[in-house]
Amino acid sequence: MNLSDYQAHFLQFLFGATSEPVLPNSEVYRFGVEVKAVRALEQSYPTVRALVGPADFEGLALDYFQMIRKQSGDWSDFGWGFPSWIISNRISDRVPYLSDVARLDNYIGRVERSQYEEVNVDSFAVIGEDLASCSLILNKGLQFFRSMYPVVSIWEAHKSETPKDTLSFAQAKRMIARGRGQNALIYRAGWKGMAELIPEKDLLLLESVRNQRSIAEVFGEDVLKDTSFTHWLQDMIAKGVIVGAKAIH
Repeated sequence: MNLSDYQAHFLQFLFGATSEPVLPNSEVYRFGVEVKAVRALEQSYPTVRALVGPADFEGLALDYFQMIRKQSGDWSDFGWGFPSWIISNRISDRVPYLSDVARLDNYIGRVERSQYEEVNVDSFAVIGEDLASCSLILNKGLQFFRSMYPVVSIWEAHKSETPKDTLSFAQAKRMIARGRGQNALIYRAGWKGMAELIPEKDLLLLESVRNQRSIAEVFGEDVLKDTSFTHWLQDMIAKGVIVGAKAIH
């Protein structure tokens, strides 16, 4: 066997494509890689692990590892497709909201690693009487999405060592029984990723801001006279969701 064939066979063994080891101690190498795969996913998907338990999570991680196979040298990128992959796994029949919870975990990790933009306070000076000529700037580092399930409440509950004792768990249980979901806003407080429930109205506003529509189009011509808008904008700026304003047209 030449070196190229040896390397190809060894990689096939590491990733479970063949059960025939190249060397007598090859199992040690495969075990080490599998342990790294499980740990990488545990760090990226803590809520999923808390939901299904350590044993089932390890099984999921190894199944995903064998299916996807690690291509990158950066373990932080290893589980990027995990939320979508879970949908096809039989565990989703038992925990149908698991994929959306994984998506929330994934977004939190991405927000924590992202180039989170700083608020440019001076840029808000462009907001004048003509609200059709300026727009707000959304932080490119944040995430938001709609879920058919109460993902924010599930996430909040499983930050506790005793999830079932939390109000968030009780709320999530009621909402699942009624078939109700939540919209999640994922932003960063310092270096820590945060998930927050936002109403549909606010999510639509953020989508419009992301599409660079003018303030007049998004909020109306007389919005500056609306105190609720002022409070909303202050809150969004404080969280780093809105980071500035710019002239358009």
